[in-house]
Amino acid sequence: MNFNIKIFIIILISIAGILYVPLKLIFLKSNLISINGALTEVTKSFTRVPFYKFRIADYTNEFYNSGTGVLSNLKDDKKILYNKNDKHITFFVNKKDFLKLKKGKDIQYIGLQKKNVFIDIFYYYFSQFGKLPFFVFCILMMCLNAYAIYTFKLKIFEFLIVVYLFYGILILVL
Repeated sequence: MNFNIKIFIIILISIAGILYVPLKLIFLKSNLISINGALTEVTKSFTRVPFYKFRIADYTNEFYNSGTGVLSNLKDDKKILYNKNDKHITFFVNKKDFLKLKKGKDIQYIGLQKKNVFIDIFYYYFSQFGKLPFFVFCILMMCLNAYAIYTFKLKIFEFLIVVYLFYGILILVL
């Protein structure tokens, strides 16, 4: 195989790996169904990192979102749920959870008042244990790029190793 083709394939795989999480989140956003309703009840969980459950008037389900990672600190769900001026809320649920509506089962909501949708999707699909395989993928990509540095002696592979190092650490921390 020609050196130029090998270089192109390694760079293409590296860029595809970097874009995997953002593109997956954008794709998964299309699987969401909007729910509107009047807020009837709000309860706070009794866990170490609290999250909020609520009910809306049209459904018997209890809706929750237990995203407890670093990005959850950027969300303002508490302020939205305890706002006394407006009791009407909008949020999303996954298509597979939509079948649970009116059956009384707990459903995880995504993007309360259409804010923080990508943060909630990230925590909905990438659990703490689910982040580990992606971190292993980042290590494998660093090894592949280290091989490319040794073989092709190009600076772009050094840059890709640093990107994967920070990307893997960032995914684990979030």
